[in-house]
Amino acid sequence: MNSRERLLRTLSFQSVDRVPLIEWPIRGATMREWIAQGYPEGTDPLHFFALEPYCIGIPIDTGMLPKFTEETLEEHGPYKIWRDELGAIRKDFINTENPGFVTRSWISFAVTDRASFLEMKKRYNPADIRMPANAEARGRVLQQRAVATHLGIPFLFWQLRDWVGCENLCMMFYDDPDLVHEMMEFLTDFIIETLKGRIDLFPVDIVEFKEDMAYKGAPMISAKMFREFMMPHYKRMIAFLRSHGVQHIFVDCDGYPGELIPAFIEAGADGMSPVEIAAGNDLLKLREEYPRFAMWGGVDKRVLAMDKRAIYDEVMGKIPQMLEKGGYVPHIDHAIPHNTPLANYMYYRELLTRVVCGEPVVQPY
Repeated sequence: MNSRERLLRTLSFQSVDRVPLIEWPIRGATMREWIAQGYPEGTDPLHFFALEPYCIGIPIDTGMLPKFTEETLEEHGPYKIWRDELGAIRKDFINTENPGFVTRSWISFAVTDRASFLEMKKRYNPADIRMPANAEARGRVLQQRAVATHLGIPFLFWQLRDWVGCENLCMMFYDDPDLVHEMMEFLTDFIIETLKGRIDLFPVDIVEFKEDMAYKGAPMISAKMFREFMMPHYKRMIAFLRSHGVQHIFVDCDGYPGELIPAFIEAGADGMSPVEIAAGNDLLKLREEYPRFAMWGGVDKRVLAMDKRAIYDEVMGKIPQMLEKGGYVPHIDHAIPHNTPLANYMYYRELLTRVVCGEPVVQPY
């Protein structure tokens, strides 16, 4: 089997020769530390760790056009006050110590009320140029693909959070529900109109709704509110995608989605990623509760900084069982921390590869 066949069959709970060997992208600060520990600089991690490519991206832009011009407004010691490309005013360090691991601090956002939302709408015109000039040729080439194709869509909670801010959005569900409804309806209409006439140029295997609407121990929105505000738009977006041949639709949600998972299933989603263990998720329990809901990730990133025994226990305590039940693609449950020793990660990759390939595994001393 090739990479595409393995991934799509795994996500469909079908038999495979083995599940794909993929990983979360390695961030700058982690790679910096690994290079200092002997990783050959400039070497592609796919080759070095014997990984498979995750997916090939579909080049349709459903985001803001034009983006705001980034601008530094003030500087105070190590900090800067600046406007980012989404129009938010932020306070951040001028120099980033650990690229890829940044704690952001927001001051204000581009959308505060209906008037500012109407201004924001001007940056979401489906008629704008939202594909490369060679899109048709790329689509023809992708018909011969051996790697799955993927379209990521910043969707309802994610996009509104970028417009108004997380805390502001959570308050707005109560203080101005009509505006929330209006924004979600507009965004769904915009994405569908943007995809019309474009999505059929490409073979799309997987669509991922980017949401990130949960934190440690709980979601940021209740299942009741999801059903009231988001469910209708999920259903019509998923119906549109199905009508254009998309077979696998996933929700990207860090944290602990909890009660949202039945709502995802009711809306028509096929699975979720990345099943973050630090937030309180339990892979084996989730598989028991949702036996036909596909999952990605679920390997606790925190154990990578410990020792081989901890890594062994994490992998062997659940990965073989999950592989047997199907519908599961194992990888680290978010960005690999920069305090992860390269030797530990290499041991994890060797161990996971042996498990996936059905090879003998020896316990560490």
